[in-house]
Order: sequence, then C-alpha cells, then structure tokens
Amino acid sequence: MQIRCTQKLLKELGVKNSEPDDFDNPITLLGNWYANIFFLDRKKTIIFMNEQTRLSFIIYGIRKDNIKNFPIIFLNGVEQLLVLEGISDSAIDKVLDEYSQIFVTKTTNKSLLGNMNDLVNLYTHFVLSSGGLKHADLMDIIARINRTPQRNIGWSNSAEAVKELLA
Repeated sequence: MQIRCTQKLLKELGVKNSEPDDFDNPITLLGNWYANIFFLDRKKTIIFMNEQTRLSFIIYGIRKDNIKNFPIIFLNGVEQLLVLEGISDSAIDKVLDEYSQIFVTKTTNKSLLGNMNDLVNLYTHFVLSSGGLKHADLMDIIARINRTPQRNIGWSNSAEAVKELLA
C-alpha cells in the first residue's frame, strides 16, 4: 500500500526518490491513500484521503520528533476513523493487516490532489468557524465531511462508499 504524499510532505518526512512506478498496485480493499501537510490554526496538520472513496481524516500537532512515526500515525488514524464510522472490529483488523507494508511515494493524480485541497479548505473552514482547534469537535467535523456527497464517487458520500467496500 502506498501513501502518496505531496512534495511538501515528502520534504518534511525527509523522503527522497519515491517514485510510485516502483511499486505494484495494491491488493487491499481500500487501496492507496493521499497525504498532504498544511497549517491549521497555526498547527502543522496532515490530511489523509483514500484514493477510492475520498474518505479523509486529519491529524494535527505534527512536530519533527513525532513525524518520524508517520506510518504509525497513519495506522492509528485509520483505525480511529473506521471505529468512528461504525465499521466492525473484524473488518478494521482486516484493513490494518492489509496495511502491513506501507510505502511513501509521490502523488500521481492531479484530480485527487484537487479533491484533497478542497477537503483541506473544508476542514479549515469547519475548525476555524468552531473557534479553532481548542473548541472544535474534530470527530464531528471529520464525520460531517465524510458524509458530504461528492460528484467523483457518484454523489455518494465517503462513509457510505467505505461501508459498501468493507461489507
């Protein structure tokens, strides 16, 4: 499985020569993810977005000492997100088992980058309109964004698309 990162995030991670062509396509249920780093309420934040379903989540408070644990941060975030979405424990375990090998590569699809940038704007809007990270209910914001219909997935929403894939 690949986490396809923007140049900005690859630089932050200290990753060089991360060509996606060197890897086979994933044979996992959810497939690859996209990731970017941005500032949200003056905190470094990473957004993760699934390629197939556009399911997304954010992790804020990223520092140089904890970004070294990037795969663990991702896996913990995926697990927490799937629990939030009401996915069964057995399905979560299967997804996490499939992600035993994670490769960090560069992005390949400008359309998906556009989707991810739209999601960054949505997260920023909802967090700031809630009074910032101190006052925002991130779980509610993540759930709300993942229930927003998206044209790219046939006007379904990300939460429904993931539940269908994992059913």
